Amino acid sequence: MLQVSNSMVARTGREKQVYKKGGIRQVAGCVPINRKTGKILLITRRKKGEGWVLPKGGWENDESKQEAAARETYEEAGARGRITSLIGVWKHHVIKKKTGLPKAEFNFFEMEVDKLEENWPEMNERDRQWFSYEEALKELIKPFMREVVEHCSLAPSNNNNINQTGKSGLFVASHDEDRKDIWIWTFSILIIFLAFIVWYLSTSYYNDNNFNSEKFTSLFSFAVDH
Repeated sequence: MLQVSNSMVARTGREKQVYKKGGIRQVAGCVPINRKTGKILLITRRKKGEGWVLPKGGWENDESKQEAAARETYEEAGARGRITSLIGVWKHHVIKKKTGLPKAEFNFFEMEVDKLEENWPEMNERDRQWFSYEEALKELIKPFMREVVEHCSLAPSNNNNINQTGKSGLFVASHDEDRKDIWIWTFSILIIFLAFIVWYLSTSYYNDNNFNSEKFTSLFSFAVDH
């Protein structure tokens, strides 16, 4: 189990917020499950009675994504447990006009709940309740969160193939997203290295030609003088 603070005060503000290249806000959350009962824990939005959602919040620069997901699940739902897997990364449906990039990325993990605290930071702002898999799909008010649940281990099909476009139009990124970035960086470095080799060889060739030209000119001048 990840160590989560016992503080009764939820983190606020975005001073430590993690942003991806292009200003994409990084958000982490959980699908809290009880494997024995096959149920999923949902919470209401901050204003009680405005619908059911999954716990999530900003990933901050003093924690890992998993720690952020566990912290937000404790702060918003009072749940503690073990992060068992990454479900996937969903891109926000709002695209920034200036950059053409999504406003945020939602990193969702599955958590097997071990304990529900009687008191938690946002207990006066939210309700929490266990739902069956089918009930959770009906109650979740955000389409992309329904897609998240459809990819958790409690889904009847247990469909873990998340490299596809979801029904709501949100792109569901695969676990290979970070590997893709690594390949891009590797390729860029290779191009720079090859460019350096070409520059070095062309410079050497030019210097050698200059040397031979100067040598020929000297010999010609010597022959003429004598």
